Amino acid sequence: MLQNLREQSPDAYRTEPPRTETGDAGGGRPEPRDTPYGRAPAKGPTEITMVARTTASLWDRFAAFDPGLMRLTSAMRAVLGTAAALAVLTALRAPETALVVGGFTAMTTSLAISDLHPRNQLITLGLAAPLSLASLAAGAVLTPYPTAAKLIFLVVIYLAVQARRFGPRGLGLGIFGFMSFLLSQFIQARADQLPQLGASVLVAFGAVTTVWYCAGPITAAGALRRLRHAFDVRLYDVLRDTASMVATGQDDGTQSRLLQDRLDRLHASVLLIEDFLDERAVDEGTEAPLRHIGRVEVATQRLAVLTVRAIRTPAAHNDLAERTARQRLAQRIRALRHQLTGGTAFASEQCEERYEGGPANRLAGSAHVQDCFPAVDELAAALRVLGPRGRPAGFGTPPHKPAPPALGAVPRRDTDTESLKRQATRQAFQVTTASALAVAGGHLLSPHLWYWAVVAAWVVFIRTENTGEVLLQSARRLAGTVLGVVFGYGLAALVGGDGPVLLILLLLCMFGMFYIPSQAYWAVTFFITGTLSMLLALMDTFSTQVLLLRVQETALGVTCGILAAVLVLPTTVRRASDEELVGFLHVLDRLLRAIASGSTNAETPTNWVRAAHDLDQALESFRKACLPLTHPLNPQRGRRHHARHLLELLEVGAYHARSLAATAERLPAGHVPECAPRFTAAADRAHETVAHLIRVTGHRPGFSSHTARPRVVRALSLLSEERRVSRSRPSLEYRLLLHINRLDATLTALGRALDPLISDPGRTTMVPSESVDIPSPHGPAPAAAVRCVDLADQCEGAQAV
Repeated sequence: MLQNLREQSPDAYRTEPPRTETGDAGGGRPEPRDTPYGRAPAKGPTEITMVARTTASLWDRFAAFDPGLMRLTSAMRAVLGTAAALAVLTALRAPETALVVGGFTAMTTSLAISDLHPRNQLITLGLAAPLSLASLAAGAVLTPYPTAAKLIFLVVIYLAVQARRFGPRGLGLGIFGFMSFLLSQFIQARADQLPQLGASVLVAFGAVTTVWYCAGPITAAGALRRLRHAFDVRLYDVLRDTASMVATGQDDGTQSRLLQDRLDRLHASVLLIEDFLDERAVDEGTEAPLRHIGRVEVATQRLAVLTVRAIRTPAAHNDLAERTARQRLAQRIRALRHQLTGGTAFASEQCEERYEGGPANRLAGSAHVQDCFPAVDELAAALRVLGPRGRPAGFGTPPHKPAPPALGAVPRRDTDTESLKRQATRQAFQVTTASALAVAGGHLLSPHLWYWAVVAAWVVFIRTENTGEVLLQSARRLAGTVLGVVFGYGLAALVGGDGPVLLILLLLCMFGMFYIPSQAYWAVTFFITGTLSMLLALMDTFSTQVLLLRVQETALGVTCGILAAVLVLPTTVRRASDEELVGFLHVLDRLLRAIASGSTNAETPTNWVRAAHDLDQALESFRKACLPLTHPLNPQRGRRHHARHLLELLEVGAYHARSLAATAERLPAGHVPECAPRFTAAADRAHETVAHLIRVTGHRPGFSSHTARPRVVRALSLLSEERRVSRSRPSLEYRLLLHINRLDATLTALGRALDPLISDPGRTTMVPSESVDIPSPHGPAPAAAVRCVDLADQCEGAQAV
């Protein structure tokens, strides 16, 4: 990892012990060691160092694949909790039904609890225990009355879906209630078994709690440290690819696309950190990491944008000065990577001092390459403020009472309670209808295994909001089930009736079920079916007919879910995406109104950072709503390209909003720029554009096949195509104005993409540069139209006075 840095400064980055004249580390030769095969030479320092580096590198890759090790933690908790519950029940000589109840309950805890903070997980776990007992008892009492049991099951389903209005915790508690009633029907529980089954449930919760908080406790600081590790590894990947692009000096499109993917993964880790911090009370320990990590992300994105722009700018073929400047830039970027390990930043600071020493110390190169050096300095400064990995910035400070809202403060984007209520009520009717159809159809297929169809109809509505998402979830569920049946049949046939081996395979399938990312839902279903196959083999009920019936019941259940989504209070993909787009614009509007109302209060920049985080959440909601349209299997290529074009424009707008908030956070407290009226005018202008887009979004015409297909360009490419700023080191006020005007320009392009008739079709849809007058969406620009360069000139002129 540090090889390139050692080549630049061997003494500064040497990690091996000093060698003596004999060439041995530490002043002596390593002693041989005893092995089962005789005396073997001891490993020298070089071998130990190589092993440590390899182990650290593999661990970094692992942390990058699973940010915060959340999926690994969930999978290990599910497996260890289930194994502990089964071990205790086996030691107590519990019957088979009690073993099934204990193991299933322990598995459900990891399935249903999605809280990030350990304290919130414990609260949800405490609420789930009595709810599970009550639901299991109701199902056991109604088992002798099949018709009544089915009707009450539908009532439980309705209430469980209605609980989603209370957010993630409501969703988890609803899953506990549903699964417990389903379990009572699966084992055909009776009322006289309730004491035994209730004890199994309590043993399962006790085993899970012991595993979670005794065998492997996770504190809030530890969870944040793991998330920070994932952030650092992904940032390292971005810097590595950026330095590689600069060193090669070429970009055929592949490198920039890979860099964009790296930036997306970095942004995903930032969102995870922000979500984790949002579950805590707002105090200094919450706000400080959020501001510093956001500043690092913005600086990294800016460096990537300037790098792509510099690489794509034609340069002389044999320009020695240009090649030297790019080599020095690549060296500077590689030096930044060392700051992520918590080591000294001597090399980076030394390069920064050489660069800032004056024009004589600056390398001769193209202007675009010169622009990258201040971006490197900005990122280095942000990393120094953030601090090393082992000490998350801002943690360990006592909480304080939040300051009252000030002028220009942006209100936090609270969960829209009314929207959640409407969505929960709509889905409750849909899921109940789908479950009723699944009960009737599933009973015709199998009077004893009808609940499999109900499960399929239930799960296709989890975390889905429109008909397109339900259809996509249904296809994934059915595909995973079919593949899982083949997999489970092969394993069961290979193992035979070996109980211990079947139990081990069941736990391995359970681990895969929780460790696989939720985006690959077909793979999650694949391991669920494998787990079920091992369970059936352990219970001596495994057969080919049962597995085929599983596929039939799943197909019936997903069909019922699709019918209910289409016929009962349907929400189309376009309507859902329009609602999320309006939500995105409302959050952006709050940010712009705060800027326009006043930017002089010291608390305002922090509120802007929070608003930028809310904007990221709104963008993710829009991305999720558009997933059926942007999916590669969508046969409507025109609509797919149109949705992707809108998404890229929103990403460009979110980038400028994040940059706006991060730049404002760097302004001195109480600083009042001389050009504040012009700054407010630019924010007002962007606010008017947003208000117009909100009116247009709900009434825009549908996409026609005759409409010209937009050119889909990734956000990084769009940003790199913006015209270069003429100043090598623009002031903070200049950059604020620049981002506001480019944000307004992006919104104008977004309005043209939503409805080509609202603006002059002869104008280009490319994001305008800072030197282009931005047309008003309501008509021709007035005589006092704001130009970014003019505003910046006046600001810098006022500062010079």
